[in-house]
Amino acid sequence: MMRGSLVVACALLALTGCASGGAGSATGGSDANPSAAANKVMDEAEWSKIVDAANKEGEVTIYGAWNTTVVDVLPSAFQKDYPNIKLTYARLSPADIGARLNAEIASGNAGADVVGNLDIPTFDAYASKGALMPLTFPALSDPAFDRAKYQRTPYVETFGNQPYVWAWNTKLLPKGISNWQDFLNMDPSMVGVTDPSIGPIVASLYQEIEKPDVAGSGFLEKLTAKGKPGIYAGSNPQITALSAGEVAASMPVPVAVAATIKATGAPIDYRLPPTASSVSGEIAVVKSAKHPNAGQVFANWLLGKSGQALMSKGGFIPVLKGTPSDIKADGSTLVEIPAITSDQFKAFVQRWNQLLAK
Repeated sequence: MMRGSLVVACALLALTGCASGGAGSATGGSDANPSAAANKVMDEAEWSKIVDAANKEGEVTIYGAWNTTVVDVLPSAFQKDYPNIKLTYARLSPADIGARLNAEIASGNAGADVVGNLDIPTFDAYASKGALMPLTFPALSDPAFDRAKYQRTPYVETFGNQPYVWAWNTKLLPKGISNWQDFLNMDPSMVGVTDPSIGPIVASLYQEIEKPDVAGSGFLEKLTAKGKPGIYAGSNPQITALSAGEVAASMPVPVAVAATIKATGAPIDYRLPPTASSVSGEIAVVKSAKHPNAGQVFANWLLGKSGQALMSKGGFIPVLKGTPSDIKADGSTLVEIPAITSDQFKAFVQRWNQLLAK
């Protein structure tokens, strides 16, 4: 991720076209000079026009991959503050988001007003093609929001950080996982892992785990020395297997995935490692959107108290200072999972396959 995606494609999604301007926005020419947009924030009069236009548009559509804990209540939560704007959330995999958005942009018929759960290179590729709208709404100037830290470019906003956690089956492992050595002390077949070949984010995560100040160099060799772990094509099936008792413990998975399954009453629990890899959740407004003003209203709302409180319950650590978080860091240090190149990804997958072939 890199920011935004829990599972990403191996290479940048092909951009077959760029935005044509779409339905237009009440901000006028604010997107004509992106460099100016980096510091600009709308005044009250400008924002009032955006809200009025958004109410007339009457709807907003978001493409993303947030967990159902958030998605199920998001429309009603948003409409409490904006009752005239109907919110539709299309829950898709990051790969499907990109494929659908590419086709829509190429045809000039965007279905998404707001898009999330894409990685940094993909977001930046859309921005370079002129497909995203610069963000200048009022929430960006809130003193409780660190704009320099959380608005990476004029085209995206970070709304929360999602850490990866150790998870375990409480029936099979009552004492849980308290350090990386606990994984090595187990029968490897009882350790659940995500197949790194599904995307660079997983490969990058494992590389972060093997840093000297985390689990240490050669950790994966040690883990696979006595056998193969349980391998799953994603964190969702991995946690499902954990709750069913197929494995006793799980290598790091997004906290939202673990929290969602735990909330159903499944016998699992989780903990942040001392150094916890994390993904920053970003969203952007599509320039050719049918409802660009409503898209901006939603993006602004997401950084406000109501939006931040909701995202906290969905497995994200809020970026707005003072917002209570359901995730307790307990002294853990969050480290952003870095983007890796295609060659680095291929090299790691090759190493992984060699480990399993032993």
